[in-house]
Amino acid sequence: MKNINKKLELAQEYTEFEKPKAGGYVCIITGVEDVPDREYLKVYYDIADGEFKGYYTDLKKRMGWDMPYFFKSYKDTAMSFFKGFVTSIEETNKGFKWDGETESMFIKKGVGLVFGEELYTNSKGESKKRLVVDSVHSANAIRNGDFKIPEIKDSRRIGVSDSANPFSVNTDTTGTSETESDTEQSFYNATTMETPEPTVEETPVSEPSPVEVGEDCPF
Repeated sequence: MKNINKKLELAQEYTEFEKPKAGGYVCIITGVEDVPDREYLKVYYDIADGEFKGYYTDLKKRMGWDMPYFFKSYKDTAMSFFKGFVTSIEETNKGFKWDGETESMFIKKGVGLVFGEELYTNSKGESKKRLVVDSVHSANAIRNGDFKIPEIKDSRRIGVSDSANPFSVNTDTTGTSETESDTEQSFYNATTMETPEPTVEETPVSEPSPVEVGEDCPF
């Protein structure tokens, strides 16, 4: 083989790095996409405070991985859950009041998110684990520990992979399950870092650039 001594000297040895775990995090919304024909928002986020501040933006820069996101339905049947989402953002960001129409107003706003763990079957039929957004809260609720970490969810299917539907059904902030069409959903496989394929029905949308997380968390 060709001589790679110089490259070996310059290369950093691979080490397993710490990853976010199930729990509550003060986050920042880095992008929002509206999918009007299906009546939901696709909400991108990053961690804005604490040990894992800027974690996903850093991964995108270093590894080229996608930013995580979750869905918020604004269908009539999910309006109470969407109102909770808006209220959590308004309570987190002093003086902020949403106009009820402009989704871009949520960008760069803080919000509290609770991550839960989910077991799923990947496109190769393997059992994997990922983090999903389980519920939305204000930043103060997260800092005060006013939330519950959900039990690990097992969404594995024998002989069926999640490549067709990589999203999991989660719960609202009260723990009441939503229907699959109105669910708050998320994708990010914190264990294997695999990016699931989008559903066939999902409208393709472009991912926004990450928002830089400042030194001092403003919310």
